[in-house]
Amino acid sequence: MKFGIQSIVLVLSLIGVLALSYFMFFTKANQRRADLEQDIATKQRELGDLEKSTAGINDVNHKIADLQQAITFFESKLPPHKQVEDVLQEVWHLAEANSLTAKTIRTPKDKRTASYGEQEMEMSLSGNFTGFYNFLLQVEKLPRLTRIKKMNLTKINDHDGEMQAEMILSIFFEPDDGANAGTATAAAR
Repeated sequence: MKFGIQSIVLVLSLIGVLALSYFMFFTKANQRRADLEQDIATKQRELGDLEKSTAGINDVNHKIADLQQAITFFESKLPPHKQVEDVLQEVWHLAEANSLTAKTIRTPKDKRTASYGEQEMEMSLSGNFTGFYNFLLQVEKLPRLTRIKKMNLTKINDHDGEMQAEMILSIFFEPDDGANAGTATAAAR
């Protein structure tokens, strides 16, 4: 096999075309491929960040359902406005049943919001501390929402175990338009 000048020129021109194509096409293709791989890595990192951010969103519907059950539970504890006097009488009877003497009981004007009303009951009671403690336990067990906002206990000096209590008890109730408000709340959900 003889290699002549023509064969050498042909081989050199093929090597030159190959080198030229490497610099013109392959380097650009490699650069484009490296850019695409970097873009893919960036997008995968962003997707991972998005998955971390939205991890708790799948549980949101479950949490909303739990909160709606809690709202329904507390709304069931609110008596209609017309039953507030019955609750006040029940508190009065609990005080009498525990041998407490009611010196004063006042009910100032009730306060109302869009979803509930609040009737305060200012009470001044006196009697044995054990009876007062039992009264508080029974008030706590009432099926309706009540809250003691303020309480001041004073010992009666000349009687052992006797005390006087001044307290403000709040009783929560549904406003008169409770049916409409409940429907609006359910529609908003």
